[in-house]
Amino acid sequence: MSKKDQNDANEPLSEYGEPISFHQVWKMFQETDKQFKETDKQFKETDKKFKETDKLLTEKFQETDRKIDRLAKLYGGVSENSKDVAEEFFRRGLEAKSSLFGIEYTEVDHLARTSKKLQGEYDIVLHNGEYTIIIEVKYKLHPDDVTDFINRKLPNFKPLFREYADKRIIGAVAGMSVPSDSYELAENQGLLVLTQSGENMSVMNPEGFRWKEI
Repeated sequence: MSKKDQNDANEPLSEYGEPISFHQVWKMFQETDKQFKETDKQFKETDKKFKETDKLLTEKFQETDRKIDRLAKLYGGVSENSKDVAEEFFRRGLEAKSSLFGIEYTEVDHLARTSKKLQGEYDIVLHNGEYTIIIEVKYKLHPDDVTDFINRKLPNFKPLFREYADKRIIGAVAGMSVPSDSYELAENQGLLVLTQSGENMSVMNPEGFRWKEI
């Protein structure tokens, strides 16, 4: 500040070069305090709006989550019902027969067991004195279903059901709908493949196909 901007007592000067009075300083403080209060009020109003918006968003997300849960349960129920329909279709078809792809059987079962280390559920199991045919049933057979059956479910069968340890195990998959990639994967892995043909069950494997035993 230059000499012309201050008086001898080094007091603040007004814009006219006169010392600022206590009243003016007090007024300035009051105006500044008023501005702070207004700013604080604006912050509080903004914060309130943020909280209201956050509450609305939270409610919307919760409602969306509830809808997703309902859809998941609905889809799960439809999926389970479809699988039940497929299992019933193939079970009845197999119960009406006594052989599958030239292999005779006398019993048609559903097996499930849990041990300390393993658990497994097998949709349809066909028995005779020598062979056991294990069939995984899906409404629509996907390649992942085939892979899981080959890599997990089939290897777990004998450890879970030791009474079948001396049996010749054959794997099979069945689907009301069997896409070509699922069929090719299953056939290449030596599985029998069953599907729906009109009102009847049919075997998709060609004549002369050789299955794999485990």
